[in-house]
Amino acid sequence: MSFRRRAFFYCFLFFLGLFTASCATVKPGLPLRKEKDFVPPGSASSGYYYFLLGHIYQQAGNLDQAAEAYRMALQKGENSAFLHTQLATLYLKKGQADRALREAEEAVRVNPRHLPAYILLGGLYLSQNQREKAVQAYQRAIEIDPQNQEAHLFLGTLFAESKDYEQALPHFNTLIEIDPRSLMGHYYLARVYAEMKRFSEARTHYLKALEIKPNFEPAQLDLALIYEIQQEYEKAIQIYQELLKQNPSHAEAHNRLGQLYIRQNKLSEALTEFQAVDHLTIHNHEVRTKIGLIYFEQGRLEEAIAQFSLVLSAQPENDRVRYYLATAYEESKEAERAVEEFQRIPPASAFYVDSQVHLAYLFEKQNKIPEAIQVMQKAIQAKPEQPDLYRFLASLYEKGNRYQEGILVLKKGLESAPRDEKLLFTLGVFYDKAGDWQEGIRQMRRVLEIQPDHAQALNYIGYTYAEKEIYLDEAEALIKRALELKPDDGYITDSLGWVYFKKGQMDKAIAELEKAHNLAPEDPVIAEHLGDAYLKNRQEDQAAKMYERSLQLDPKKTEVADKLKKLRREKKRP
Repeated sequence: MSFRRRAFFYCFLFFLGLFTASCATVKPGLPLRKEKDFVPPGSASSGYYYFLLGHIYQQAGNLDQAAEAYRMALQKGENSAFLHTQLATLYLKKGQADRALREAEEAVRVNPRHLPAYILLGGLYLSQNQREKAVQAYQRAIEIDPQNQEAHLFLGTLFAESKDYEQALPHFNTLIEIDPRSLMGHYYLARVYAEMKRFSEARTHYLKALEIKPNFEPAQLDLALIYEIQQEYEKAIQIYQELLKQNPSHAEAHNRLGQLYIRQNKLSEALTEFQAVDHLTIHNHEVRTKIGLIYFEQGRLEEAIAQFSLVLSAQPENDRVRYYLATAYEESKEAERAVEEFQRIPPASAFYVDSQVHLAYLFEKQNKIPEAIQVMQKAIQAKPEQPDLYRFLASLYEKGNRYQEGILVLKKGLESAPRDEKLLFTLGVFYDKAGDWQEGIRQMRRVLEIQPDHAQALNYIGYTYAEKEIYLDEAEALIKRALELKPDDGYITDSLGWVYFKKGQMDKAIAELEKAHNLAPEDPVIAEHLGDAYLKNRQEDQAAKMYERSLQLDPKKTEVADKLKKLRREKKRP
């Protein structure tokens, strides 16, 4: 509950309490005297008679008769602020706020120092969104009685609701000065400090409030949230657990505890808490979604699908849950169901882009490349400002070696995002694969203009120069810069070793390539490079082992197979 909602809730309850004390019901079996039989003791004033009659009716809960008696008392000359305030209170209880306001205003006109009328006026003005008048009423009440706790409480909450915390603080502090054990004083002072992010002071006053009333749930919830913000999760968990001991049906505490367990990756415990929330609330679709996500993370895909489907049966337009459902189908290898659900997510959805990428990926896995391309083309039409869509579409063209079409797509993406590093880098790679390595280098230079510390672009230029056996000193400098940024990158380490190889510095080359192979042992190219360096250094046995390893990782590398055959032939020569 927000500060504004919670403050209004508690103040409203407090406000009603102030003006209902005189509404106790008459015990059964004690009927009222008839009006004609009643004689006011010691007075012949008809106004006083109607005042007493109104009081009796009010005590009996007969609000209409009480209001009529008070009106008669006013007509008979008992024009007192007290009577106007009583009548205003009756109108308020009957839901007649406008009439209540008129009577309260008349009360302060009759007696400008009648404190209860100002307290009542503040609440009435606030109920009609006349905030400034409410502030003035409470301020006037404090002028009349600086020790009035109700006026300080209401005025402090008004200032706090409008985020005027500096003006709110003195009123809550005054409550505590008047009564050091003021529950509301400590509680609202803590809330203001929390809103001001003065969490240590907030904690102090929440703890004081809980010392006064140990089971005060609002303070427990707020203090636990402070602990969460300060990442003292165990303390927060302890509070939620204590709260649930005293109130096992507290859905919000179960929900927050579940969230904390998720943060700690305690999915089973989180699931228990969310299931409790589901049992305590009616049609809590958000909680069922969380339960479904936990099932998903636990690999319990059928149960996740059931939860998501249940939510969608009540909320068919919930695109977020539909995305989760489609992903669950995808993970459970139900490709057709996944495709069906992804296709139902509309372009306006925040999940549209991701859904289309998943959809295209599903088609790609089924070797339906034309369908995948069509999906991405439609996605780009709907969301032309999304750079990732152009990159994924280009990757689909790459599958068929359609590099020129990929280049056109990437250029189109750069029209709306000219400084997108990923698009520029991918464009450079496509130019290189299309045979125009010089243009590829130019695109990599553009990447470095935007991001000088782009390690992959530095490496790409350096490796290309090494492959072409040109500008080897510059290549070495570029790759070393890249390694400063990513010192444990096996591919960049391989590039440095390859530069040394091209320079004829075999000891350095072997050292770097061995390191690269250790960092990326599953890469066939690095294994081949290391084999070449061993062979150049006349370490034929080690070279053969690396060529064999390269072929094991990629049996289609015919050039490596040729190198291995040649090496074996030469070893057989006398």
